[in-house]
Amino acid sequence: MLSKGLNALRYAQQNGWPALARLIKDRLFPAHTFTGEHHLKADRETILIVSHEASRSGAPVLAYNLVWALVGQYNVVALLMGPGPLSPAFRDAGAVVMSAPDLKHRPERVYRTVDRLCRRFRFKFALVNSLESRAALPALYDRDVPSICLVHEFASCYTRPREVIGEACFWSDEMIFSARATLEDALAAYPELHNRHCHILPQGRCLPPVEEIDEARLQTEQDRIRRLMRSGNSAEDVIVLGAGYVNFRKGVDLFLDCAARVIRAPSRRTCRFVWIGKGFEPDKDPEYSVFLADRIRRDGLQEHVLFIDETSAIETAYQEADLLLLPSRLDPLPNVAIDAMAHGVPVLCFDKTTGIADFLNGSGLGSLCVADYLDSADMAAKILALADSRTLRRQTADRCRQAAADFFDMRNYVVRLQALGEDASERARQERADARIILESGLFRSDFACPPQWQEATAEKKIRRYVRTWASGMVRRKPLPGFHPGIYLEQHGLAVPNANPFADYLRAGEPEGPWRYPVIGPPKTNGRNLPSGHRVALHVHVFYPELLADIMTRLSRNRIRPDLFVSIADEQIRPSVMSDLKDYSGTIADIRLVPNRGRDIGPLFTAFGRDIADHYDFVGHLHTKKSADVEEAAIGRSWQRFLLENLLGGELSGAMADRILAEMKGDATLGMVFPDDPNTVGWSANRSVAEQLAERMGLRNLPEQFNFPVGAMFWARTSALTPLLNLKLDWEDYPEEPLPYDGTMLHALERLLSLSLPLENLRWAATHVEGLSR
Repeated sequence: MLSKGLNALRYAQQNGWPALARLIKDRLFPAHTFTGEHHLKADRETILIVSHEASRSGAPVLAYNLVWALVGQYNVVALLMGPGPLSPAFRDAGAVVMSAPDLKHRPERVYRTVDRLCRRFRFKFALVNSLESRAALPALYDRDVPSICLVHEFASCYTRPREVIGEACFWSDEMIFSARATLEDALAAYPELHNRHCHILPQGRCLPPVEEIDEARLQTEQDRIRRLMRSGNSAEDVIVLGAGYVNFRKGVDLFLDCAARVIRAPSRRTCRFVWIGKGFEPDKDPEYSVFLADRIRRDGLQEHVLFIDETSAIETAYQEADLLLLPSRLDPLPNVAIDAMAHGVPVLCFDKTTGIADFLNGSGLGSLCVADYLDSADMAAKILALADSRTLRRQTADRCRQAAADFFDMRNYVVRLQALGEDASERARQERADARIILESGLFRSDFACPPQWQEATAEKKIRRYVRTWASGMVRRKPLPGFHPGIYLEQHGLAVPNANPFADYLRAGEPEGPWRYPVIGPPKTNGRNLPSGHRVALHVHVFYPELLADIMTRLSRNRIRPDLFVSIADEQIRPSVMSDLKDYSGTIADIRLVPNRGRDIGPLFTAFGRDIADHYDFVGHLHTKKSADVEEAAIGRSWQRFLLENLLGGELSGAMADRILAEMKGDATLGMVFPDDPNTVGWSANRSVAEQLAERMGLRNLPEQFNFPVGAMFWARTSALTPLLNLKLDWEDYPEEPLPYDGTMLHALERLLSLSLPLENLRWAATHVEGLSR
């Protein structure tokens, strides 16, 4: 892309088109400023801090505080990807600052900017602050700079698409969540995060740069804030403060709901509710602000609720406040709450909405300060309890102040980040060493190990990214057919901690073990004997009839003509199914209508299983897989092709069904054959269900890492299905539709297909078609 852009730039220059040349140059080399190089010291290592912008909001203020804390030990380079008033403050704090104000909205330019920085500086590690800065992560990885991603956002609220959190996890060496609530939210939004260790590290109290303001003007603003907050009320009145930009996420409507409940309740104290922050503009905002203003009028709160715009005298607001109410629906670790507690102001919030709730509960303050999730009645009761007792309020304030000082410790936070940065540097070196040994081995199969989006990368980059899958715990894949790195890791172990399992296997001399397994490739000739046709059954569950024709075409490439058992869940598709089967030269044993329960597994075991096991030696199991739960239909089509090419055959593989059945006839111990999926799929949400079924089967000590027919398509010796048939599953045993994407009995049964083989003294093998992956 860059070379094409440079060619276009030269063409515009040569043809005398200066305006076009300027436009192209601006897109290729975005304008940026670079200041503060006089801060560099030759005897220090250099680190990078990335902030998505330089506003006075939470994440940029944290980045500024990190600069202050680290400039005493490192040369600090700050990359500011968006504009804001804090840009000069970063430089004044001692950082070398690159300001590229357009990067925040142009992620395609971030890679070149980071690459340019990495050519200019040798970074020990990078702190990438917030998911909003994630575009820097892949560039840092490609330039061998270890990165620590600081996650403050709630994934379910801030991150769209869902893959954002996964991408950050893949490219970063460490993931730091500011609170348990944000980590749990990320795990719920992206369960793959369970595969890696993530840290919970609450940031220290962050102080914004001191604004340059005339003392007289500051005094005037302080007087104004005091006057507005008290507004002629008695000094005995209790001031309940709220702060932040006025929007739905901040829960300003809940703030008003609590105010209404408190005002209506009998109390020894009068309460006044004051919200400070931008965004309350009923004359301009026809949505949220108008709704809030209408609520104030209808509830008669005009004398009890006040909105004040953002102020430079926020410290005065803390001094005047008696309580801080944090009504946010989602707010990771807001500085306003930490600052309030540092000023001795008790903070109240809703459970499960913020890391502040985790802190208060953990500090023994939950019963006083944490209301049930979005329960404004419970919150109003807690406000009244503190408002009515000056002693309780003072005691709670002292406890909040002390607990916050111990918990939100910036010095400790920075020390932990430094230690993690050092560890990340060591692991990055290990990753590079592992990539070298894999490259030198010549065994890595990029056509198999790499997903389609990596295929255009260089051989070195493909291997580095493969190594990254195991280091990050994301999209872990196999390096070649016939080897499972997870099984090696679990059952052999690593000589070097944190090493890549495949690299460790190579260093160990490629030892034999259950991590190696036989692979069946496409047939070279059709000379081997096949089982007798009438001893082979093929079950096909047809839910999407438009896909059946492809199955029959692929089956026709083979000499074997198994007896067909076809299940359908809708009588209306029977004519279409019969039309696709009319030219089949083998026997159509049964076309049976079955309940829409159990997907393809139910028909196999409950409708046909016992009959097939009693009359046949071998059985194939296929279904019209469309992956309706997967967002991109192309993924489903690719997976269907992958499975059918491996099990029936096609242009790449020829007569694969013949090849598989010949192998099974020649080896009495071979109980099941299925495609070698390049992804190392594990239990995910299915282990607990599988353990219950396994106990009924007499199967114990289930491994964590294993191979199984991903997609539930296979060829098997019918005796291999005996343990599952002995479960005697009936239609009512299967869960009703609609089913979730994962975590059901059916997903558990899919995994037990291969794990139950030893109960019959059988083993499995995998198939692989060169040039075919997914």
